[in-house]
Amino acid sequence: MDRKNIHDWLRGPVVAVATPFKEDFSLDLAALQDNIRFMIEGGVTTGDGVLLVGAAGGEFPSLNPEERKAVMDASLEAAQGQVPIMTSIQHTDFRVILDLANYAEEVGVAAAQLGQLYYYPSTERDIYNLFKLVSDHSSVTLMVYHTPWDGIHMSRQLLDRLTSIPTVGAIKWASADMALFRDTIMAFKDTVAMVDNEGHHVLSHMYGSRAFVTHLSGFWPQYPRKIWRQLEAGKYDDAHLTLAAFKWKWSAWVEQAVKHTEGEGPFIKAAMEAVGLKVGPPRPPYTRLSSQLLADLRNLFREAGVPRV
Repeated sequence: MDRKNIHDWLRGPVVAVATPFKEDFSLDLAALQDNIRFMIEGGVTTGDGVLLVGAAGGEFPSLNPEERKAVMDASLEAAQGQVPIMTSIQHTDFRVILDLANYAEEVGVAAAQLGQLYYYPSTERDIYNLFKLVSDHSSVTLMVYHTPWDGIHMSRQLLDRLTSIPTVGAIKWASADMALFRDTIMAFKDTVAMVDNEGHHVLSHMYGSRAFVTHLSGFWPQYPRKIWRQLEAGKYDDAHLTLAAFKWKWSAWVEQAVKHTEGEGPFIKAAMEAVGLKVGPPRPPYTRLSSQLLADLRNLFREAGVPRV
């Protein structure tokens, strides 16, 4: 999809899509495609959502580059052009990043998520150099992934430089500083597509963001779409009530789940299996959740009326 009309298609719930594995931990691409069709049939389509595959929710650090390409291919095939497919190209080796960027562009991925390198700390100069390097070698649209929990809060000056790179089309934004959260969205909303990764659905929409990251569409696609439609209609009080009915209780459960085992895969997959989807285990060292956590999840779903497949 065209970087120039990114505000038209990078809209609504940006779904962190789980990568299904078989019990032997090999890829289950058939299950991935079934789950993508489930989300599309539940309303995650162009204008009402985007699928972000092979990213943190898809356990990308546990995938090798060929598996990440296979996830792109299978996702694009399943989507049938009905919803934009985005992916992560993050890695610690710039050569792998360039390879993934070029592959994403070649096969038709709408945009690629990229943040600072992990393990070694990065200066702002390092971050700019990475994005400039990728842009010089690939025309794939880039989404800046801002991860202050990794030790650096991107300055306004860095974001100005990054958004001046021709291929940068979006910022996936998070900040615990509410003034910075607001001011950054308002400053860049017309230049690039701003994606809320802080969970402030109502506030971020009021400030000018037109997309928000969610795990919920993976098992209940109608719920985030309802929130999105309420936001777009300016029904902020209704959206607030919808969030209170389930999202905040879900977040409290997730806080307990990540004390048992880390990563996003375990809790996303537990929720998907609870509604009857096939997704398999997370890859080691991460594990399926405890029986008590799963029982608590089933009770939460029952009280909220989460539908089974």
